[in-house]
Amino acid sequence: MPVVEISEVEQQPLAEQLLAAAIDGPVPPHGSDVYSFNVSGWALGREAAVESFQVLDGERVVAEVPPNQPRPDLAESFPEVEGAEASGFQVLVRALELEPSFRLEVVARLAGGGRCPLATIRGVREPLATPRQPELNPVMLTTIGRSGSKWLAWLLSCHPSIVAFQPLVFEPRVATYWTTVFRSLTAPKSYLRQIHTERWDEERWWLGDGAAALPAPVDLGMAEWLGTDAVRSLAAACQERTESYYREVAKRSEKPGAVFFAEKFLLDPVLLELTLELFPGGREVILVRDFRDRLSSVFAWNEKRGDHGFGHGEEMSKAEYLTERVRVDAAELLDRWRRAGDSAHLVRYEDLILVPEETLRGLFEFLEVDAGPEAVGATLEVANQPRELLDQHRTVSDPIETIGRWRRDLPPELAAKCNEILAPVLEGFGYSTELEAEAAAADD
Repeated sequence: MPVVEISEVEQQPLAEQLLAAAIDGPVPPHGSDVYSFNVSGWALGREAAVESFQVLDGERVVAEVPPNQPRPDLAESFPEVEGAEASGFQVLVRALELEPSFRLEVVARLAGGGRCPLATIRGVREPLATPRQPELNPVMLTTIGRSGSKWLAWLLSCHPSIVAFQPLVFEPRVATYWTTVFRSLTAPKSYLRQIHTERWDEERWWLGDGAAALPAPVDLGMAEWLGTDAVRSLAAACQERTESYYREVAKRSEKPGAVFFAEKFLLDPVLLELTLELFPGGREVILVRDFRDRLSSVFAWNEKRGDHGFGHGEEMSKAEYLTERVRVDAAELLDRWRRAGDSAHLVRYEDLILVPEETLRGLFEFLEVDAGPEAVGATLEVANQPRELLDQHRTVSDPIETIGRWRRDLPPELAAKCNEILAPVLEGFGYSTELEAEAAAADD
């Protein structure tokens, strides 16, 4: 059975901005024996030239190339079009960057802006499989900075069935590290460098940066082996490296019954999904905090440390930071939660502070670890011991004071802008906005 199967390629009606276009491949039903497949075709702009071809997964660009294939037939058919002789393209799509069942859009991007749809591609890929089931699986804390993730990671580590490594001191990302290694080394441009590269002295030659195509076909099916069996072997190795680290942490922490390790994760859908394929028993926990309070916390933290962290550039105004970073991060987190559905558990920072017993009980039940009153009480008792370390990460002495702090911390104009710009994500996560409050008061 092929590793990747393309079931449909639907060519889109010709856009007005294009003179002519076509997708040549893949031609369904099409199967690939490796975790990648080629998309090829051509397009000619009517007024603006085609600058590049993109393959999109939603809004995410999964592959992009400029016109890179000679097309003498098009030069003959369209002699009046400059560049027609080199208007073809071929691009390799990495299937591991896609969901097991995928839909992609192929578009032509024009000089000066604008995209013209060329085709829709539908297909499936084989999920990753490793020879053994891990004994330790990740609790994946998906969140954005200054949302209380250190506190939640520390709380989780205080449960006897969960380990973490010094979450109040470090930012351990062992799973992210090895999944990123896996993601990088399973790109064909990387693993094919084992066979051939023209410049061994280039610093990142092994990742395939700037790599040219191989000069000849690869005999004995070795390219296919590198794209399948070797990929699976690397998946098993990265899984084992991650798990072995936390098995050692569990041993040294005297937690022989541990079944999970807790880490914070980047808000990267591909990385998150690949980790869940490497660790099928993993659980995702999405942590959210009122984005207005988070904004206040970022400003207070940066002022406390005298720097510009969390994406707030030195030359960026607070209003620009709200519009360009906070809004985008918040929308991506909401999108992740909606996509994950029941497979992820939502924790609101405010609930964690105001009703910790109830919130932890729900979280532990989701993880299917001991969620009884004694376990929850013991977890909180242990977690509240290292006061000095906890205080280092706070900008106010009492966590309860951080709830609703935006009302006193943010200038009125910025607070109003928050309510306007962040209303969709605030409402999506169940937070009320000042606009709602005003509307309710008007109705009364």
